[in-house]
Amino acid sequence: MAVAFLSQGAVHLIRPTTTYKLIGLGADGMTVGVITAIYALLPVLFALFTATRAQSAASLRPLLSLGALLSGAGAAGVAAAPSVPGIAAASALLGVGQITMVVAAQTAIARFVSDHQLDFAFGWFTAGFAAGQMAGPLAGGALLDSAGSGHSSMAATGAIDLTLWLGAGLTGLALAIVLVSGRALHQGRRLPDASADVDQVPPASAQARRPSGLPRVRGILRTPRVKSHFFASIALIGMMDLLSAFLPLVGDEAGVSPLWVGVLLAVRATASIASRALLPLLRRRLSRHVLVVTALWGSGSMLAVAAAVIHQLPLALLAIALGGFFLGLGQPLTMSAISEAVPRHWRSSSLALSLVGNRIGLVVVPLAAGGLTGVLGASAGIWVGCLLLLGSGAEKTFLSRR
Repeated sequence: MAVAFLSQGAVHLIRPTTTYKLIGLGADGMTVGVITAIYALLPVLFALFTATRAQSAASLRPLLSLGALLSGAGAAGVAAAPSVPGIAAASALLGVGQITMVVAAQTAIARFVSDHQLDFAFGWFTAGFAAGQMAGPLAGGALLDSAGSGHSSMAATGAIDLTLWLGAGLTGLALAIVLVSGRALHQGRRLPDASADVDQVPPASAQARRPSGLPRVRGILRTPRVKSHFFASIALIGMMDLLSAFLPLVGDEAGVSPLWVGVLLAVRATASIASRALLPLLRRRLSRHVLVVTALWGSGSMLAVAAAVIHQLPLALLAIALGGFFLGLGQPLTMSAISEAVPRHWRSSSLALSLVGNRIGLVVVPLAAGGLTGVLGASAGIWVGCLLLLGSGAEKTFLSRR
């Protein structure tokens, strides 16, 4: 959870700030969409390979360390880059680091947590994500707002670079936590039996859980209900990335300050934390299917409203809080649904495949959204994501068998 908090705090500080840096360089909505797509594209090539390594590895600490190291290098690259191509290259590196960390962390949960605790465990894990998504935009918005509104001024440029370097520092702190926790384990401090020990797997347990053959993508996708769960996961997780990339652009177009954009993103994340805290209570009363369908319809409709009324801050705050609540509710449930739908030794690869689908969506959707911003305005980037959420909600309501 500590690594999840720090890594997501860094990413959700860096990515909105990257949009402001691009605006200062004269970039338009299409350029923002391309950079967002590049952030997602390169990780697609690494996700399944990383999942295969995570599935068979006795220790997940090296993968977590590598992810933190690559994330820090990408963040530093974005801060130091003087031009759009440099920002694009550094964003790709940041994306590789992030997906490496997420795959390793998800594998730890899927490997060590019993089936009846999956919703609870993924809820806490994604609560750490949401806490970072709350803190990052608030810190970034405050730093940028202190420099004034002129993105091209010397003070604003300095504040943007300082904010990006702060994001790099947070990834460095995440790396330190991974390394220190590994030393503690080697010194003999034992974790509770049910915990996700990301450093070592007992040899017998590791051997028992290793598959005799690697799962094939076709086999995973042919598992009943998996494609439906993938679609929901792509829509829910993809919407979070689209908000980070396009909400600053929407706010800049509407004359909303970076501080208020940061507040809106933080409110979304806070509402997601609240929904994950309530998840055990809700899960005891409602089925996973009902909760996921509600999350898809609720988040898709409320976030579309938030983008449309961003210039009316009280309404925007209310809409994004409701949208964030539903968005946070759906994400851990789709993770546990995917994990439960496949054989246990396929879980790491299945979760990674859902991340691949998410990243492919984040290549196609931002490009389409960036092209539409010239016709429909910056809000089109968010509305496209909302259409995916509503489409997934319709598929689960009317077509899915579960």
